Amino acid sequence: MRLFKEPLLHFALIGAAFFGLYSYVSRPPAAAGIDLSAAAVEDFKTAFSNSWDRVPDAEELREVIGEYVREELAVREGRALGLDRNDPVIRQRIRQKLELVVEEQSVVRAPTDAELEAYRQEHAELFQDENGALPGLADIRSLVIFEWENQHRLEALDAFYAGLEAKYGVRVEGQ
Repeated sequence: MRLFKEPLLHFALIGAAFFGLYSYVSRPPAAAGIDLSAAAVEDFKTAFSNSWDRVPDAEELREVIGEYVREELAVREGRALGLDRNDPVIRQRIRQKLELVVEEQSVVRAPTDAELEAYRQEHAELFQDENGALPGLADIRSLVIFEWENQHRLEALDAFYAGLEAKYGVRVEGQ
């Protein structure tokens, strides 16, 4: 009975309880499983068919799915180990993918002839031939469309990055 009245025992039991509670609360979350839907399997079949001009047989489909699973496992483990941090190649690839998404969303309609003609006149220096003459729109239509879409993509990227700068706040010391 005297043992239960000892303050040192109370201190040790409270410490053990706190230690147990901390261990329970701070344990890492369980890893999420890899679930492949029927739609994902169909996407694998389509990708295989596009590459090989035929439908994969059962063994080939298992190999394609197995490669995807191995890649997903490697990516998850690499992230868990921090291999994605401070890697310029990964950072550049993420930037490229993000910019591609923004660019694809920037031109959602075909330009009208009036827009193309206005663009051709406004940017005549881009379209002049070696003699300095400006060809008609009908002669260089595809080039004007390409340049018009490119300008819209660049404007969309500039607006996107301006929005991100406002969202995250950019401060450069010494400038």
